[in-house]
Amino acid sequence: MGLLYDFYGGLLTQKQQKVFGLYYLENLSLAEIAEEEGTTRQAVHDLLQRTEKRLAGWESKLGLVDRYLHEFDAVQEVKRAIRALEKLLPADEPIATAFAQANTALTRLLTILELDTENRQTIIF
Repeated sequence: MGLLYDFYGGLLTQKQQKVFGLYYLENLSLAEIAEEEGTTRQAVHDLLQRTEKRLAGWESKLGLVDRYLHEFDAVQEVKRAIRALEKLLPADEPIATAFAQANTALTRLLTILELDTENRQTIIF
């Protein structure tokens, strides 16, 4: 649900966003949310169910999370391949310098594309 919310949460109503955040992000129970919202546990449960369906519906129509995950996997594959190639290069060769420059360019590209959102660290190959 977290990725669905990251991608589509802005399309939810403020109440849906608040209740979803309290339940999934702050780990409050249905009873705690109901008390805070001045409603029943059942009403909170129903709202969460509708919200989850809405998020899943948007994903089935738009496929943004699926696309992101495929792109992320492809980036990870490129990173693994670059690490493997780097181990084969002699350190003093001009090709190693060119390789390091390509690695830097790829790191910048990944930052721009924000494909590595869960690991916001410098990408080291």
